[in-house]
Amino acid sequence: MNKIGPFRNKFGAIGALLIAFLGLTHQACAQSNQLFDAQRNQFRGNGLTLGAGVHWLHPNPQEAVSVLTVVNELDQIDTLHTGRWDHQGSMGLRLGVGFWHVAKRPILWDRVSIQLEGSKHQATSIFTGAIADSVGVLVSDTSSDFSAAGIVSELTLRFHRAIEIKPDFFLEAQMGIGWDAEWAVDFERTGPVNRFVDRPEPARHRLALELGLGVGVRTRAGRYLRIIAQTDALQLMPLASDGGGRIDRYEGTFKSAHLTLQWDFLRDKPDISCAGKNLGNEAMPLFNPAMQRKMKKTRRKG
Repeated sequence: MNKIGPFRNKFGAIGALLIAFLGLTHQACAQSNQLFDAQRNQFRGNGLTLGAGVHWLHPNPQEAVSVLTVVNELDQIDTLHTGRWDHQGSMGLRLGVGFWHVAKRPILWDRVSIQLEGSKHQATSIFTGAIADSVGVLVSDTSSDFSAAGIVSELTLRFHRAIEIKPDFFLEAQMGIGWDAEWAVDFERTGPVNRFVDRPEPARHRLALELGLGVGVRTRAGRYLRIIAQTDALQLMPLASDGGGRIDRYEGTFKSAHLTLQWDFLRDKPDISCAGKNLGNEAMPLFNPAMQRKMKKTRRKG
C-alpha cells in the first residue's frame, strides 16, 4: 500500500502538466496563421529541423540510506549491510535531425514533427558503509553499480503549439512520445553483491511521454530558431518502480532532461510558370523561315 502514494503523486503532477499544456494551446487558438505560413502562400508547409544541445541524466534522489536485514536459522536478525548510496549522472552533447509539418487548420497543435536524436550517458551508484563479511561481522566496505551507453538513440513524435507574444517571437509548448534505445551498453556491479538485493539488468529500450517548453523567433521567412527544454514526464515501458519520468539503474533512479537549440527550415514552393511545364522540348517557331522572310520584306516596303 505504501507504493500507491508515489504513483498517485506522479500521475497527479503529470495531469497538472497536461492541463497546463491544454490551457496554453487554448489561449493560442486566436494567433495569426502568418507565423508559420499555414495558408501555404510562400512555402510548402514542411521542411527539415536540425538540433544541437545538452543531454543530462541526473539522479533523483541523489543519495539514499540503505539497510538490509534478514532472519537467520536461529531466528535472529542479521544485518547484511548498512550505509548510504550516492548516485551520479552525466551530461553530454546531443545532436538531432528531423522533419516537421505545419497544420493548415490548427486546433490543439500547429505543427507536428518526427525527430531522431543521439547522445551518450552513464550512471554510477556508490555504496559507502558496513557490509557483513563471510562470518556475518559488519566491516567497512564499498560497492558500486555502473552503467554506460555508447550511444542513446531517441526517435520522438512531437506535437507543437506556438503562442505568439509579439511579431516573429513566440513561446512554445510541446508534447511527444518517444522510443529510446541504448547501444553498446556496459553494465557492471562490483563488491559483495550477495549482501544486497539482487537487481535486474537495466532496460535498454524505453517508451516515454515527453513534455517541453521554450521560446522561438522567426529569423526570416521560412527560417526559425528555437531553444527548448524537455524532460520525460512518464516512462510508459518499462514503468520505473517509483513511477513518473524516472529511469531505473540498479540501486539508483535517474531522470532524463534536454536543452536543445533547434533550427527549422520550411521548403520553398516551386515557381509557377504561366507557360506551363517545360517537358524538355525546344520551343517551336510560330512561322516557318520562308514565311518569316516574306514578312520582313513586307515590313521594309511599308
